[in-house]
Amino acid sequence: MKKFLIVLLAGSCGLAGAQTNAPVQKPKPPPTEINSDSADFDLNSRRAIYHGHVEVIDPKIKLKSELLVVDLPSSGGKLSHVSAETNVVIDFTDEKGATYHVTSDKAVYAYSVVNAVTNETVTFTGNPLVESAEGTISSEPLVWDRAGSHFRFKNYKMVLPHNLSGGGTNVSPIKLF
Repeated sequence: MKKFLIVLLAGSCGLAGAQTNAPVQKPKPPPTEINSDSADFDLNSRRAIYHGHVEVIDPKIKLKSELLVVDLPSSGGKLSHVSAETNVVIDFTDEKGATYHVTSDKAVYAYSVVNAVTNETVTFTGNPLVESAEGTISSEPLVWDRAGSHFRFKNYKMVLPHNLSGGGTNVSPIKLF
Protein backbone atom coordinates (compact mmCIF):
# COMPACT_ATOMS: atom_id res chain seq x y z
CA MET A 1 0.00 0.00 0.00
CA LYS A 2 1.17 3.50 -0.79
CA LYS A 3 1.03 6.03 2.01
CA PHE A 4 -0.20 9.60 1.57
CA LEU A 5 -0.30 12.31 4.25
CA ILE A 6 -2.48 15.41 4.37
CA VAL A 7 -1.90 17.96 7.08
CA LEU A 8 -5.03 19.96 7.79
CA LEU A 9 -4.64 23.06 9.91
CA ALA A 10 -7.68 24.95 11.16
CA GLY A 11 -5.80 28.24 11.45
CA SER A 12 -2.46 29.76 10.81
CA CYS A 13 0.34 29.20 13.29
CA GLY A 14 2.73 32.01 14.14
CA LEU A 15 6.30 31.67 15.28
CA ALA A 16 6.88 31.85 19.00
CA GLY A 17 8.99 34.84 19.96
CA ALA A 18 11.95 34.76 22.29
CA GLN A 19 10.11 36.89 24.86
CA THR A 20 9.34 35.41 28.24
CA ASN A 21 5.78 36.82 28.12
CA ALA A 22 4.95 35.30 24.74
CA PRO A 23 1.51 33.67 24.56
CA VAL A 24 1.36 29.92 24.97
CA GLN A 25 1.12 28.23 21.58
CA LYS A 26 -1.33 25.38 21.10
CA PRO A 27 0.39 22.24 19.88
CA LYS A 28 -0.26 21.39 16.25
CA PRO A 29 -2.81 18.64 15.79
CA PRO A 30 -1.37 15.39 14.49
CA PRO A 31 -1.74 14.99 10.72
CA THR A 32 -4.48 12.96 9.11
CA GLU A 33 -2.99 9.93 7.38
CA ILE A 34 -4.59 8.40 4.29
CA ASN A 35 -3.40 5.04 2.95
CA SER A 36 -4.63 3.52 -0.32
CA ASP A 37 -3.54 1.37 -3.25
CA SER A 38 -3.44 4.43 -5.54
CA ALA A 39 -4.43 8.09 -5.66
CA ASP A 40 -5.05 10.86 -8.19
CA PHE A 41 -4.54 14.52 -7.34
CA ASP A 42 -6.02 17.24 -9.55
CA LEU A 43 -4.21 20.42 -8.55
CA ASN A 44 -6.53 22.63 -10.63
CA SER A 45 -9.78 21.44 -9.04
CA ARG A 46 -8.06 20.73 -5.68
CA ARG A 47 -9.50 17.22 -5.56
CA ALA A 48 -7.87 14.01 -4.32
CA ILE A 49 -9.30 10.62 -5.28
CA TYR A 50 -8.06 7.54 -3.41
CA HIS A 51 -8.68 4.05 -4.82
CA GLY A 52 -8.50 0.59 -3.24
CA HIS A 53 -8.16 -0.37 0.41
CA VAL A 54 -8.54 3.24 1.57
CA GLU A 55 -7.82 3.82 5.25
CA VAL A 56 -8.05 7.21 6.98
CA ILE A 57 -6.38 7.51 10.37
CA ASP A 58 -7.29 10.70 12.19
CA PRO A 59 -7.17 11.54 15.91
CA LYS A 60 -10.99 11.75 15.96
CA ILE A 61 -12.09 9.12 13.46
CA LYS A 62 -10.99 5.98 11.62
CA LEU A 63 -12.45 5.30 8.17
CA LYS A 64 -12.13 2.46 5.67
CA SER A 65 -13.62 2.26 2.16
CA GLU A 66 -12.72 1.34 -1.41
CA LEU A 67 -13.05 4.89 -2.81
CA LEU A 68 -12.53 8.25 -1.15
CA VAL A 69 -12.98 11.64 -2.86
CA VAL A 70 -11.68 14.68 -0.96
CA ASP A 71 -12.23 18.26 -2.07
CA LEU A 72 -9.10 19.91 -0.68
CA PRO A 73 -9.50 23.31 1.02
CA SER A 74 -7.47 26.35 0.20
CA SER A 75 -4.46 26.96 2.44
CA GLY A 76 -5.52 27.13 6.07
CA GLY A 77 -9.11 26.20 5.26
CA LYS A 78 -11.28 23.37 6.54
CA LEU A 79 -12.49 20.40 4.54
CA SER A 80 -16.01 21.06 3.27
CA HIS A 81 -16.81 17.88 1.31
CA VAL A 82 -15.61 14.27 1.47
CA SER A 83 -17.28 11.22 -0.07
CA ALA A 84 -16.49 7.58 0.76
CA GLU A 85 -17.97 4.67 -1.18
CA THR A 86 -18.09 0.88 -1.12
CA ASN A 87 -17.78 -1.02 2.16
CA VAL A 88 -17.60 2.13 4.29
CA VAL A 89 -16.63 1.57 7.93
CA ILE A 90 -16.26 4.45 10.39
CA ASP A 91 -15.20 4.11 14.03
CA PHE A 92 -15.17 7.02 16.46
CA THR A 93 -15.43 7.89 20.14
CA ASP A 94 -17.62 10.79 21.29
CA GLU A 95 -16.70 13.40 23.92
CA LYS A 96 -18.23 11.23 26.66
CA GLY A 97 -16.11 8.20 25.72
CA ALA A 98 -18.87 6.19 24.00
CA THR A 99 -17.63 4.26 20.95
CA TYR A 100 -19.54 3.90 17.68
CA HIS A 101 -19.07 1.61 14.69
CA VAL A 102 -20.92 2.69 11.54
CA THR A 103 -21.13 0.78 8.26
CA SER A 104 -22.78 1.71 4.95
CA ASP A 105 -22.35 1.67 1.19
CA LYS A 106 -21.71 5.43 1.05
CA ALA A 107 -20.88 8.26 3.46
CA VAL A 108 -20.83 11.96 2.55
CA TYR A 109 -19.24 14.53 4.89
CA ALA A 110 -20.38 18.15 4.52
CA TYR A 111 -19.18 21.20 6.45
CA SER A 112 -20.42 24.77 6.18
CA VAL A 113 -21.02 27.85 8.28
CA VAL A 114 -24.24 29.72 7.48
CA ASN A 115 -25.25 32.84 9.44
CA ALA A 116 -22.66 32.00 12.14
CA VAL A 117 -24.15 28.48 12.56
CA THR A 118 -21.83 25.53 11.99
CA ASN A 119 -23.28 22.64 10.01
CA GLU A 120 -21.15 19.49 10.04
CA THR A 121 -22.82 16.24 9.01
CA VAL A 122 -22.05 12.79 7.66
CA THR A 123 -24.92 11.24 5.70
CA PHE A 124 -24.83 7.45 5.40
CA THR A 125 -26.81 5.67 2.66
CA GLY A 126 -26.97 2.11 1.38
CA ASN A 127 -27.88 -0.09 4.35
CA PRO A 128 -26.37 2.11 7.08
CA LEU A 129 -25.98 0.53 10.49
CA VAL A 130 -24.67 2.12 13.70
CA GLU A 131 -23.52 -0.10 16.58
CA SER A 132 -22.80 1.07 20.11
CA ALA A 133 -23.09 -0.20 23.67
CA GLU A 134 -26.70 1.04 23.66
CA GLY A 135 -27.67 -1.16 20.74
CA THR A 136 -27.80 -1.36 16.97
CA ILE A 137 -29.80 0.96 14.73
CA SER A 138 -30.39 0.67 11.01
CA SER A 139 -31.86 3.61 9.14
CA GLU A 140 -32.12 4.89 5.58
CA PRO A 141 -30.66 7.46 5.54
CA LEU A 142 -28.69 7.82 8.76
CA VAL A 143 -27.32 11.30 9.48
CA TRP A 144 -24.58 11.94 12.02
CA ASP A 145 -24.68 15.59 13.07
CA ARG A 146 -21.11 16.09 14.24
CA ALA A 147 -21.69 19.74 15.24
CA GLY A 148 -24.67 18.80 17.42
CA SER A 149 -23.19 15.45 18.49
CA HIS A 150 -26.19 13.29 17.66
CA PHE A 151 -27.68 10.92 15.07
CA ARG A 152 -30.88 11.50 13.08
CA PHE A 153 -32.81 8.45 11.91
CA LYS A 154 -35.57 7.93 9.37
CA ASN A 155 -37.41 4.63 8.91
CA TYR A 156 -35.23 3.12 11.61
CA LYS A 157 -35.07 -0.22 13.36
CA MET A 158 -33.46 -0.52 16.80
CA VAL A 159 -32.14 -3.68 18.43
CA LEU A 160 -31.21 -3.46 22.11
CA PRO A 161 -28.47 -5.68 23.51
CA HIS A 162 -29.60 -8.52 25.76
CA ASN A 163 -28.36 -6.81 28.94
CA LEU A 164 -30.23 -3.54 28.16
CA SER A 165 -33.52 -5.25 27.28
CA GLY A 166 -33.61 -6.93 30.69
CA GLY A 167 -33.38 -10.51 29.41
CA GLY A 168 -31.61 -12.82 31.83
CA THR A 169 -30.87 -10.17 34.47
CA ASN A 170 -32.50 -8.89 37.64
CA VAL A 171 -32.98 -5.50 35.98
CA SER A 172 -36.39 -4.42 34.71
CA PRO A 173 -36.53 -4.13 30.91
CA ILE A 174 -36.30 -0.66 29.38
CA LYS A 175 -39.77 0.76 28.72
CA LEU A 176 -39.82 2.48 25.36
CA PHE A 177 -43.44 3.66 25.63
